[in-house]
Amino acid sequence: MRPVRVEDIMTRDVRACAIDDTLATAAQIMWENDCGAVPITDKDGKVVGIVTDRDLAMATHLQGVPLHESRVTSAMAREVRCCLPSDSPATVQTMMQHHKIRRVPVVDAERRLVGIVSLGDLAYLMGSEQTQGGEGLTWTALAHTLAAVSSPRLPRYRR
Repeated sequence: MRPVRVEDIMTRDVRACAIDDTLATAAQIMWENDCGAVPITDKDGKVVGIVTDRDLAMATHLQGVPLHESRVTSAMAREVRCCLPSDSPATVQTMMQHHKIRRVPVVDAERRLVGIVSLGDLAYLMGSEQTQGGEGLTWTALAHTLAAVSSPRLPRYRR
């Protein structure tokens, strides 16, 4: 039996936004697909950014304009960590922990979007009776990753 790969656990039918789409379009995709992030692609389908539900909330607050008046480029992260379908779940988990991210777009060799894998997908894999989570992926590693992505960007005030 071959080792588990990202392509075995990723979500395949991922909706993306174009660079010139509005934040309202991204919010609608999140609502319709029950997800918290939308990859942003160029005209060739290559990943150039990602926008999260938190990005939408912060953009609305800080820009002071409705979602339909603001473009995804105003709120998206431009430095997007991606993985390949052939990568191991442990490789993606390490990337998530190191970069404090919950979702990783899955791309082909030309960086075209083919899926997305989340921290939840890794947890589901670990909890699956059919697998042992894949080579190198452990509950402890997942716990450390969750702690890393959940840590505040700024230090918390002590009382």
